[in-house]
Amino acid sequence: MKRVKLFNYGSIPRGSDRAKAYLYFREWADRLFEFKGARCGEDLVRVVLLACVNNGYVEGSAKLLNVCGQTVRNHLKYQDPSRFLYVNYELVELLKGLGAFSKPLILAIDWHDVMYYGSPEAEGVVGTQPKRGSHYAYRFATASVLLRGERLTLAVAPICGAGLLEQAKQLINSVQSLGVKIRIALFDRGYFSAELINYLNSMGFKYIIQLPAVIRGLGEGEVFIYTTRSNRRRRSEQAKFRLVTVKAKDKSGKDKLLIFATNTSLKPKKIRKLFKKRWGIETSYRMIRQFHAKTTSKLYTLRKLYFYLAVLLYNLWVLLNYKKANGPTAYTLRLHVTLCLCLQKLTNMEATQTLGKPG
Repeated sequence: MKRVKLFNYGSIPRGSDRAKAYLYFREWADRLFEFKGARCGEDLVRVVLLACVNNGYVEGSAKLLNVCGQTVRNHLKYQDPSRFLYVNYELVELLKGLGAFSKPLILAIDWHDVMYYGSPEAEGVVGTQPKRGSHYAYRFATASVLLRGERLTLAVAPICGAGLLEQAKQLINSVQSLGVKIRIALFDRGYFSAELINYLNSMGFKYIIQLPAVIRGLGEGEVFIYTTRSNRRRRSEQAKFRLVTVKAKDKSGKDKLLIFATNTSLKPKKIRKLFKKRWGIETSYRMIRQFHAKTTSKLYTLRKLYFYLAVLLYNLWVLLNYKKANGPTAYTLRLHVTLCLCLQKLTNMEATQTLGKPG
């Protein structure tokens, strides 16, 4: 059996280093909220931050910090989630100033489900594949790039009502507005459609999209120009692309045939290698969940706020570690912040420590 390496509490920097990690998050968090008329604005920020880094509920975090949970909930209802996205754009600009986007990058677009267990009639809830006892979820689409081994989320869009093509367009436009150069875009099978392919072709945007179903008669190493044959579309509305097949192993070790649509001239093995990088977006989502607060609320604004905040906090961790050989892991950083928040009633760290600059 493989031995699991347990977390070493001795790796936590002491004193000022630990406080800097906390203050780094606090400085950014203070810019996110507008608690108008709140006499305890700093306490509200601490509660929300603790709930995020501890994957807890606002109520429990408020109780731990001796703050009224109902007061925090009342103020959160009136926050604007889009404000978090603007701050995320500022973060991207900081990374741009550090030279993070000097070369074209690989863009991965996918959606992520935050499972929901209440009434399916709630705003923002969509049907999804059964998972953890539910068929419903709040769904968010993200556009991420690989940055020095870590996935950075450049843009986020809620999926509610609008089709996947519209969401993909919105994400691509957001990324382009940031001035980030994209080498190629990777899409999972859920995004495959003639409309998306025609749009990407018309924009001159390089792409690799996995097809959702196997086409009969294909074998390994197929490469040819393919045109869709949907009976629901006119001939002028059909999509034309380069079809490439590659063999791979599934989780059980059996061979399976992967089929890709692309407008590149890359060889099958290179396409397969590039597409593997898209799977890293699943890793980034697991990392984002490390900063996601829990809630049972049906308020769609609050659901968006928590997801956007989780994305921003994860990106802050990426920024903190940028160009650092031995930066803190996400788990270590969360522990730093949690300890400082809980100990703040006993010490006056904010008055005695200075904030370290990333990069």
